[in-house]
Amino acid sequence: MAVPAAAQTPQRVVTLNLCLDQMALRLAAPGQLVGVSYLSQDPHLSVLADRAAGLAAVRHSVESILVLRPDLVILGADGHASLKRLLRGAGVRLLELPWAASIGEAELVIEQMATVLGREEAGRHLISGMREQRRRLTWTGPPLGTAVYLEANHGTSGKGSLMDELLRLSGYRNLAAELGIGSFGRVSLETVLSGEPDLLVLDGAANENPARATEFVGHHALLALAGKAKLASVPSRYSICAGPDNFEVLRLLAEARR
Repeated sequence: MAVPAAAQTPQRVVTLNLCLDQMALRLAAPGQLVGVSYLSQDPHLSVLADRAAGLAAVRHSVESILVLRPDLVILGADGHASLKRLLRGAGVRLLELPWAASIGEAELVIEQMATVLGREEAGRHLISGMREQRRRLTWTGPPLGTAVYLEANHGTSGKGSLMDELLRLSGYRNLAAELGIGSFGRVSLETVLSGEPDLLVLDGAANENPARATEFVGHHALLALAGKAKLASVPSRYSICAGPDNFEVLRLLAEARR
């Protein structure tokens, strides 16, 4: 990707992806970011919902974007081909960035975004802070056993997922990965119980509005297992996107193992 000249530094930026929103909200200069995806204003999904509330909420429609008169739109490299074609046709510059599935990949995306925004120093500062937190919070002792992450609809995160990385950094083997489950999969209650994990990691907000889809994470059998295993409540907003928010997961898991 070519580095733009200083004269090309964008003044009115729109982001169209929850994870890219979170990065831009931290990197952009005051007044530089004028619109973010509507998802970033949902406090269940976005750690920076309060900050995002002061900006225009954008959906994937060319009309909602062009009304903001952006000189740069930042969006994911995959998908939305028709929207991208319309925006290019309207003369809007695009920055397409890849999905970051790990903390290391998030650092690369932050670096690219910061360069295009003309905010290289802010990018270096953000990445430096992430590396320091990773150094400080990574478990360096002997393995602590197995852990499993559970969310609504029997969902779990297996091999190659961001949660898999976070569990390993916290000193745990991921039960779902050991069972051969991929990045995003499903696991039965019986499988969890028979696996006898040492740590249960539950979506801390899953049962705020109880429904059949979420009853799994509060099942009485899991609560009985919690008498033998440690329990960590981790709101999903800290692990949806790879980036600075992931270190809150490491802090919560560190508290659970005490």
